[in-house]
Formats: sequence, C-alpha cells, structure tokens
Amino acid sequence: MIDILDVVRPGDRVDLEMISVDGEGREEKKYHITKVYDISDDAIVEVVMPQEQGRTIIMSQSAQYEMFFYAGRGLYSCIGEVIDRRNDDNVPVAVLEPVTELSKKQRREYFRYSCAIGMMGRQLPDWEEKSYLEQSKLDIMAEPGDRGVIVDISGGGMRFVSQAEYELGRLVHTRFVLDLKEGRRTYDAVIRVITAEKMQNQPQNREYRGQFLYMENGAREEIIRFIFEEERKTRKRQSGV
Repeated sequence: MIDILDVVRPGDRVDLEMISVDGEGREEKKYHITKVYDISDDAIVEVVMPQEQGRTIIMSQSAQYEMFFYAGRGLYSCIGEVIDRRNDDNVPVAVLEPVTELSKKQRREYFRYSCAIGMMGRQLPDWEEKSYLEQSKLDIMAEPGDRGVIVDISGGGMRFVSQAEYELGRLVHTRFVLDLKEGRRTYDAVIRVITAEKMQNQPQNREYRGQFLYMENGAREEIIRFIFEEERKTRKRQSGV
C-alpha cells in the first residue's frame, strides 16, 4: 500500500474528476485543475477550490472526486470525498478524505509533451455536438477556421492558446499535423473544453485545456508514440550523442 504522506506534498498539482449523471441518465465527467493546499498526518487532503474564468468552483459537501496527484515520484490517484470546506486567509479550501487507496498511474496517455504545434479549431454547433456524441461522426463539409497553438499534448488531451472564444464544457473540432517516423499525418480530433482562461500577459488570447473524446484508427497510440519519440530526441540532443 502506498502511503499518501510519502508522495504528495503541499503545492503539488492535482486534477479533480467528478462524475455526475445528466438528465438522461448518462455519466458525465467534470474536470478541474488546482493544487494541494495541505495534507494532515492522518492523510486528509486539503485542496484549493479551483477557479474557472475568475469564478471559484464550489466543491459540494459529500461529493466524490478522483484526485490525480502530479507528485515528484510520478502520477498517483485515489477517490476522495469532500468532508469539509473553509476559508483560510481568503483562500477557499475543500477538505477531502480518501475513500480508496492511493495507486500509481502507469497509463502513458497522462505523459504530457511541451510543444508549439499549430492547429485549427471550431466549436461544434448544438446539432453537430448532439450528433457527434451519438454517432462519433463529424460534419465532413465543415472546416475548422480558428487558429491556435498547442502548447502541450498527451494521449488524453491538449492545452492550447487561441484568440477564439470557446465555451466551457463544449466540444471543439481540432485539426493539427504531427511529424511521425512514418511521415506527416493530419489529425481531426474532438475535445471537450475542461478549462478556459484569459491569459494575463496576452489578454487577446485564451488558454484552454481539452480532453480528447472518441479517436479512431489508432490515433491516440500514434500521439503517444510521437511524444515518446520527441522526448527521446530531446534527451539525445541534450546528451550530445
């Protein structure tokens, strides 16, 4: 059993995933990104309540979240339940009690690669979003026209910057090109926007995080291979070999 006190520290990034049920009985995942505020000797975790678009996201009493800790030794996760909320010097804090054991995540889609890759995007209109969620098919006649730059990518999603205004929780059709060992390949991937914030130093731009939804033809595995190959190249250049 992994002791949470051995691996998680105040200030570590933590991603929170809450699973809720919509009006039609389908599970929906809600994601937030924040940091560990403190951790007690009895393994009770305090996190800063996340902010989205300058608004504090209030974490409901008794709500359960899967917590993904980006610790110095790797990525770990467990389920935690909100048992208390408080303000500490005007910092809104949620107190969570782990209800499952901490486990180390080995899934490669969590490994992120910092980059600067051009992309195009478009937010799906209501009718197409509904169609995509039901059939996983895009309107082949629609071309993404909003320019942006991917600043990090993983097998699970991406962080990107764009002047376009996308709504939190909506689906965005993204198009980008990766240079694989087998050659250049264009990807048409749909993401769900899980964070959206104005950039303080570039107010004309917004920074988004998105989760990849359905991906076909081994695209996710190709993105993961691309990340590992680029990291291998970087290590090779740094070592001078």
